[in-house]
Amino acid sequence: MSLRAPWSPRRVLLVTWALLSALSAVWALATPIAASPDEPAHIIRAASVVRGQLIGTPSPKGHVVTVPRYIADTQSETCYAFHPGVTADCSHVADRDPGATTTAPTTAGLYNPLYYYAVGWPSLLFSNDAGIYAMRIVSGVLTSLFAALALALLWRREGSPLVVLGFAVAVTPLLLFLDASVNPNGLEATATLAVFAGMLAIVRGAKDAPIAQQAVAVAVSGFIAVNARGLSPLWVLVAVALPLMLVGRQELAALFRRRAVIVTAAVVALGTVAAMAWTLGTNSLLNAVDHPDSTPQRYAGVGTNPFSGFFITLERTVEYAHGVIGIFGWLDTPAPPEVFFVWSALIGALLLAAFVLLRSRALLLAGLLLASFVLLPPIVQGVYITGGGIIWQGRYALPLFLCLVVGLAVLLSDRLVISARAGSWRRLSWIVVVALGAAQVYAFENTLRRYSVSEIGSLKVFLIGSPPWAPPGGNLLLLVLFALLIAAGGWLTLRVALADRRDAPDTAIAAAI
Repeated sequence: MSLRAPWSPRRVLLVTWALLSALSAVWALATPIAASPDEPAHIIRAASVVRGQLIGTPSPKGHVVTVPRYIADTQSETCYAFHPGVTADCSHVADRDPGATTTAPTTAGLYNPLYYYAVGWPSLLFSNDAGIYAMRIVSGVLTSLFAALALALLWRREGSPLVVLGFAVAVTPLLLFLDASVNPNGLEATATLAVFAGMLAIVRGAKDAPIAQQAVAVAVSGFIAVNARGLSPLWVLVAVALPLMLVGRQELAALFRRRAVIVTAAVVALGTVAAMAWTLGTNSLLNAVDHPDSTPQRYAGVGTNPFSGFFITLERTVEYAHGVIGIFGWLDTPAPPEVFFVWSALIGALLLAAFVLLRSRALLLAGLLLASFVLLPPIVQGVYITGGGIIWQGRYALPLFLCLVVGLAVLLSDRLVISARAGSWRRLSWIVVVALGAAQVYAFENTLRRYSVSEIGSLKVFLIGSPPWAPPGGNLLLLVLFALLIAAGGWLTLRVALADRRDAPDTAIAAAI
């Protein structure tokens, strides 16, 4: 198996973008409407923003806006949430004109409007649930673009097999699920990853090599990422600052004298100012604390001291880490244990290899990436807990997780020389790709089956019978389509991992000297 011609970064971008967009689209169709965290609030927010309602009217149930009835009705379609034995057909919305306008509250009424402008416009074109599916698909295409951009930024002449495998590990089922939801969490994660990848590409490049393309990618990704959610500027700061650990003081000074870097810094700073102006101006992060009468959100732990908040979150790190792998629905539908095992094993192997093999600045960066993923969530929760209670969810750390996994793969690829001709590397590549592919399909099938026939429903009815609920196209069609797309992704990954690099030594994995 070999690559007949090196893939260009542009080709990598387009192929990866198309594949991830297709996978997200299948997830979008397979997930019942309103079956992702707070999706009704985000759907209503998106539909109202594109209709010129940036905030709405405060009320005890959230900010009230005017939207089409089919958008407002999503709030009554969550009867299956937290009830694993209830299928998604339990919702029975009254037979009324879905395109007629009505008022509806949204708890996302103060969130930065940028993402909602980007995904809300399909609701202007449809007057039924097709508008919601279209918004999901648009969100998936947009978030997939930044994920693909991150891989393309790290691509070299013939690609790094370890970077490609690391990227495959980073694309967890949860990432695809969030990409396919109306929720800014997915865009925040992939845009932050693109910033991190662009910064790595800049600092790892030749001293005087052109960096205009990488700089543009960082500028655009950074501007969008900081405006995704309230905490996004913190994640972008990590993505920008940590890669700079790889260069010395003189190189860093020379880097910041380059025009492309100066312009990029200005654009990201401008985006950050805009994001902070919106967050502070609307008080979106602390509204539930300062104005509890204008939101229905209530969380346990209010009044707890910050140190307790820090340690409560720290001791639940592993539990929260499950949330970046596969906790679906309203955090009530976990992936099967085997899925968590696959990702835990591969992430653990990356961490072990990194802290055994890396040296000097690379080891420092690996340590800082891990520390950010482990410590920043407890710090944020500690700051917030006294006034707002325990609000942390594992998916909130998805941007840090993506940077950690991809960053470790990049650092190890710089340290190791890999030969595709070695049998041990070929076996390892096949094991990783097959395990990831099987786990992706299993997570998808398990989640779809839970909503179609419930957790205890018949597999036969799910696949070839008449299930209580089925997505557009039916269960079997979407399951087969998803499996084929995963197989295509696995084949492409193996093509890169097992490409014949004739300049590499005939060893499996050798530490670079």
